[in-house]
Amino acid sequence: MVRVSFFSAVLVVAMAARPTSAQESGVQALEAAAARYAGIQTICADFDQLLQNPLLGDENESAGRLCQRRPNLFRMDFSDPEGDEVVADGRHFWIFYRSLNPDQVIRTPLNPERGGMDFFREFLSDPTTRYEIETQGQESIDGFLTWRLGLLPRTARGLRSATVWVDPQARLIRRVEVVDENGMVRRVDLSDIVLDPQLATDFFEFELPDGVAVVSHG
Repeated sequence: MVRVSFFSAVLVVAMAARPTSAQESGVQALEAAAARYAGIQTICADFDQLLQNPLLGDENESAGRLCQRRPNLFRMDFSDPEGDEVVADGRHFWIFYRSLNPDQVIRTPLNPERGGMDFFREFLSDPTTRYEIETQGQESIDGFLTWRLGLLPRTARGLRSATVWVDPQARLIRRVEVVDENGMVRRVDLSDIVLDPQLATDFFEFELPDGVAVVSHG
């Protein structure tokens, strides 16, 4: 947010009369969404995801529902492909793509400094400090008018850049697009967003299916 020093009553009145720039409006929308996020403990939303690999020239679509419980519990249950799961249980990050490899699950230590696939935490936890922000105009997402914001990480975060579409009225993120260090593009559209649903801690436990091997990384 742009801060203006107080010089005189006349200056304050004059500046208050000026229209807010698009850059300021976009950043303010992101800050408002971040402030709302800071006051809630759990979030759930339906997602539609598109993965693009520019090197291979292919793309994959998926859908399902994701839920988060602060500070470090996260879950994605896929309806397409059905049965795929991504879970952060507070200690480990579990990736089980049953549709691709039903006999193997990948487990990595959870990094508390990174939100990973937790889009709410990644982009709504102190965003103006962690990212350089460029307002790229307004765009309608599923009938909701949003501010499109380009984000460049100020420090290495495992991603090259990101774009978020923020609904200033609802103070919610409607879409996220992330480009990782390898050029992989992940776009996620969020809908049916529910704030502070009742979620038990064991909801975020990963249940290892019988006969499935655990491959640990990190």
